[in-house]
Amino acid sequence: MELFVEEKMVCQNGTVLDKRGMIVGKTIDAEDSKNYVDSFDYDRRTLCRYLNDIQELYPHIVKIKENPTHCFRLDSASTIFHKFLSSSDDVSWLIQLMYESDKNLFAKLEEDTKERLANISKGKRDIFLFQNPYFDELIEKGKKQIFNSLKLAIKNNEYRDIYYHYNQERFIKNAQCLKLVFMDNNWYVATASEERGFLLLRIAFIERVEYSQKESYQESQLNKYIDYFKTMQNPMTRFGVEKQKAHLLASPKIAKYFKPNMKKFLFSQNFIKENSDGSVEFTLDYTHALEILPFIKRWLPDVEILSPQSLQDNLIQDLKKYLK
Repeated sequence: MELFVEEKMVCQNGTVLDKRGMIVGKTIDAEDSKNYVDSFDYDRRTLCRYLNDIQELYPHIVKIKENPTHCFRLDSASTIFHKFLSSSDDVSWLIQLMYESDKNLFAKLEEDTKERLANISKGKRDIFLFQNPYFDELIEKGKKQIFNSLKLAIKNNEYRDIYYHYNQERFIKNAQCLKLVFMDNNWYVATASEERGFLLLRIAFIERVEYSQKESYQESQLNKYIDYFKTMQNPMTRFGVEKQKAHLLASPKIAKYFKPNMKKFLFSQNFIKENSDGSVEFTLDYTHALEILPFIKRWLPDVEILSPQSLQDNLIQDLKKYLK
């Protein structure tokens, strides 16, 4: 006999189990625990088989002993998270980032874990500073429902009708939802449609998302976008456009930032050589001038465009407009 109370089960022997029949944080031994065998009215072999089946379905259930007995433990979400914290040298930066992104997050965890994480976050706030928490844009602009709708469409390889407003309203009909992309502190969704081709839409400018007449597309249709997603540098990277190569020179003043042992600013950045005067030559690939010109302008006057001339002309044009 079992009695279910608030998604928990009380056995004849008084043991309170999770709705999946496991004691959170404790263990069940399929061979030796006579109480469980009697409570469920199964023989040991049947109980062992059922527990094995359940363990395969639920990743929270961990088999901690194989032979000669079969012993299982149910780990709660807070237990798993606690293990992660305990096995890492310092994840306080991650905790704070999570806290800054969603201040209600810890309220969803069990009480002891919530207090532990809140204390970590509070104690480290004077050390770490996150100017751009990842999910602020979605929370502040009320885009969570749109975000979740797009996420579901991508998961199921589905189409959506998207109403997008940037300077003017645009309607993307039967858009294949391909990928959610976070870059430059903003969320984008990559879409493709027969009418408008490939688009990278900023979610902040999406007004609503609706189901399309078309339902789903074959997963194999994603193959042609694999290389693009691996090599895209910023929202200005164009799909299906042949890449050009810019040859650039960094002055001795900033050359150290462009040497091989430094972190790359853009995916395609490639060190060429260090000159006798201390300057460094490097290259960048681009599909559109706007993909790399903002980066070059940031380093002026210490970065010079050696080639191509067309990119140099674009830069000079922009500077002349500014000076006027």
